[in-house]
Amino acid sequence: MKKETLLAIFLGIIFGIFFSFIIVSNIYQSQLEEKNNSSLIQKKEPSISPVKISLLKSLTIKKPKDFLIVNSEKITIEGEVEKNSLIIIQSPIKDLIFQNTDEKFKIDFPLVLGENPIKIVAYPKNKNLKTQERKLLIYYLPKDI
Repeated sequence: MKKETLLAIFLGIIFGIFFSFIIVSNIYQSQLEEKNNSSLIQKKEPSISPVKISLLKSLTIKKPKDFLIVNSEKITIEGEVEKNSLIIIQSPIKDLIFQNTDEKFKIDFPLVLGENPIKIVAYPKNKNLKTQERKLLIYYLPKDI
């Protein structure tokens, strides 16, 4: 290689080292200034405002219990759900749709002979809440059999 090429490489390394020291020292000084400024700023504690929390009613079925064996053609379904929810009760024999005006509901529901899978779904009036679903298995076996 020629002398000029070696000189150019040597000067490039020297200037690179020089500029890197300048950049590192500037970064270090700016971090120190930032640290000093942050210690001067008074830290405020966040204030917590009271928020009214309403407990949401989940769909609960009080009567009948799951896997119940009955000897009548009707059962009474009783439960609790969020007020003004749309309630859908489905079975192989009948679909029933109603809106409760109170948190509690009570409805008579027909059964078929044998196994009756009953699906109860509640759609709350508040769209931000999830739909809730419960399943029951009720067996209708008359005494005559």
